Amino acid sequence: MTAKAIEYALKRPKPSILRENGKPRFVILDWKTYSKWEEMKEDLEDTVRLAEALVDPKNQKLLPLSRVKKMLRLS
Repeated sequence: MTAKAIEYALKRPKPSILRENGKPRFVILDWKTYSKWEEMKEDLEDTVRLAEALVDPKNQKLLPLSRVKKMLRLS
């Protein structure tokens, strides 16, 4: 990997893979692409946490409709 390879990668509009001994070693991304990927990763992590919380038995407390109505002052 040389400075010339990095310079070339920086000029490309899409992600560039830098190789070392023929194997992928680094990726160069523009900031906009990186930010989008980071946001998508965080959204996916949030979705996984939500799914886990929804199936967790301790989050499965149910209330009778009559109690909910009283809490909302509907009856």
